[in-house]
Amino acid sequence: MPKSAYVAAIAILVLAMKPAFAEQTMPNNSVKLTPDQEKALMAPYRARIDDLDAQIVALLGQRFGIINEVAKLKAERGIAPILPARIEEVVAHARAKAEKAGVDPDLVEKIYRIIIDTACRQEEDYARAQQAQSQRRQTQ
Repeated sequence: MPKSAYVAAIAILVLAMKPAFAEQTMPNNSVKLTPDQEKALMAPYRARIDDLDAQIVALLGQRFGIINEVAKLKAERGIAPILPARIEEVVAHARAKAEKAGVDPDLVEKIYRIIIDTACRQEEDYARAQQAQSQRRQTQ
């Protein structure tokens, strides 16, 4: 038998045996789970994530409650609703905390920019409403 035939035979044998080796070396993830088994397997993780999501939403509620207080204070004292330096300070702190916690700082920055943009709109809306109310009182 020529040498190339031996190489070809060995290659065919290896390729033919590969699925058998793969089954032996792969962890149990090759076993197909039923939907109920998948659900049961994932349940404790989903419960933990749901608990964290509830905490995140509750904290956002608290944060935006404070934003309402800040909006009132700024309107009363004539402080601008948007303070760019403060925005960048908050983002920088969030990024630093993300890095320390092992979370992607770019992701955290995106999240914080959405939160801050929403807060700024809330403060601006409050300031505009206060100005409109003041103007109505002056014209009466």
